[in-house]
Amino acid sequence: PPDEHLVAALPGLRHETFASPAMGVEVGFSVVVPPGYDQGEARYPVVYWLHGGGGNESSDLDTARVWQELYEAMEIQPVILVYPNGRRSGYMDHADGKTMVETMIIRELVPLVDRRYRTVATREGRAVHGFSMGASGALKLAFKYPDLFSSAVAYGGGSVDLEETDDPWVLNILERNLGSDPELVRANNTYHFLERNHVAVRAAGIGFLLICGEDDDWLQSAVDFQAALQNRNIPCGLRTVSGVGHDIRALTEVEGRSAALFQDRLFAKTVGSR
Repeated sequence: PPDEHLVAALPGLRHETFASPAMGVEVGFSVVVPPGYDQGEARYPVVYWLHGGGGNESSDLDTARVWQELYEAMEIQPVILVYPNGRRSGYMDHADGKTMVETMIIRELVPLVDRRYRTVATREGRAVHGFSMGASGALKLAFKYPDLFSSAVAYGGGSVDLEETDDPWVLNILERNLGSDPELVRANNTYHFLERNHVAVRAAGIGFLLICGEDDDWLQSAVDFQAALQNRNIPCGLRTVSGVGHDIRALTEVEGRSAALFQDRLFAKTVGSR
C-alpha cells in the first residue's frame, strides 16, 4: 500500500486488493480518482499505469501529480488512474502457470475496475501507459487487445522483437519467465501482434506515444518501434529528453504534461466532453 505521505499528497488516492484466481494470491492495486468523483454520477475514462521491473502498485504514484496539476489548471478532462501490481512479470503469463499477470490484468482487474468504479467501460475510454517493463507491457497489451484499449504511452523504450533479439538481458528474461518456449515467446512478442493486428489497430485509430531519454540504453528500441509502426501507416510520436537516462521521475518532470495532454486529446475524440 502507499505510504502516508503519498496518501496525504494525492487526494483521491485509494488502495484495494482482490483475490486473483489467475495468480492464486491477493493482488493489490492503487486507484486515483479525480476531483469531484465522490460528489457526482459522471463516468470517467481510465488510464492503466504499468510500473517498471522491481516496482509495485505504489512505486509510480508520483506520476498522478501531473494529472492533478492539469485538472487544477483546467487543461484536461478528469480520468481515473489505475496502478496494478505487475511484480517482475514482464506483464507476461509465465511458463510455470503461477505468475499470470497478463491474465490477471485483462480478465480480472479491468472488469473489476469497471464494476467498482464509474468508468467509461469501453475501449474508447480505456488507455494503458507504462515505464520500462511497463512500457513494453503497455505496447503489447494495446496491440494484442485492440478491442480493449484506445491508446498507449510508453516511457523508457519501445518494444523489442523477442523472436529476433540477441540481447543477453532480454534472452535471460525469456528463459526465466517463459523457459524460452518458442510458442510462449511468440505469444508475448509485440512485433507478432503488430504484424497480425496492424490493420485493426490502424482502422481503430489507436494512438501511440513513446517518451525516452537520450541517454537511455533502450532508446534504440523506441526508434525501431516507431519506424515499425510508421512503416504500417500507424502514427506514433517519439519525444526524446536530453540528458536523461532510464528515469521515470525525470521523464515525467519533462514530458509527463505532454503525455497527459496527448491522452486528453485522444479521449476527447473517442469519449467526448464529460
